[in-house]
Amino acid sequence: MAVSVCMASYNGAPFIAAQLTSILAELALEDELIVVDDHSSDKTVSIIRAQQDSRIKLHQNVQQLGHVASFAKAMSLAKGDIIALADQDDVWPENRLAILKAALTPPGCLVTAGNFTDIDEQGKTLNRAHKRQLNSADSQRWLANLWGILQGKRPYYGCAMAFKRTLCDQILPIPNYVESHDLWIAMAGNINKGMAHLDASVLAKRQHATNVSSQKRRPWQKILISRLGMVAAIITLALRRLTRGRA
Repeated sequence: MAVSVCMASYNGAPFIAAQLTSILAELALEDELIVVDDHSSDKTVSIIRAQQDSRIKLHQNVQQLGHVASFAKAMSLAKGDIIALADQDDVWPENRLAILKAALTPPGCLVTAGNFTDIDEQGKTLNRAHKRQLNSADSQRWLANLWGILQGKRPYYGCAMAFKRTLCDQILPIPNYVESHDLWIAMAGNINKGMAHLDASVLAKRQHATNVSSQKRRPWQKILISRLGMVAAIITLALRRLTRGRA
């Protein structure tokens, strides 16, 4: 099963070379790495081009679209049977793709999501023992997982996920009100009863001052606006499943 890795880049010059190297080491010859650059103003694009690897497919936005729209564009261009998402500043551990592909093998499984370790700007592991983790025992608790998303208790991160390309029939296009493509995809996986959690760590996630984060709001605004958006997303995906069929 061929893999399409989808990455959205933006001013990622400090870390993107290391990430590209770790991803390419995991890819087979028939796989591809689709990078949609969101109008970077630093050396990100030249660093990507310097890799000189035919598996890299670079697309540049003529104007800044934001990370959700850029990831959606990358997914729409994917040709592989499996889509894996990647942030520009993380590091892929060895055998990551093998673990994700194995998790997607059982019939009916559409999305898999794993855990990750945290690293700092120099790549040193950070000890965050109390952070939330995904548990494999919760994989088929579809309604509980959706409720957990609304409560902020399911740590679904796109950079630690992979899914079958057939799911794109439901998740694309991503509505403008969606703030997190990660949760949007996780919702689709649970609505289709095709989610698999992994206990294993499948990523070294880099923490630094310029990590992409959601818009800053007052606490009540964050709770109200984000939760209303999540409810709207669940309704939209449920309707798409009814009208477009199961992925």
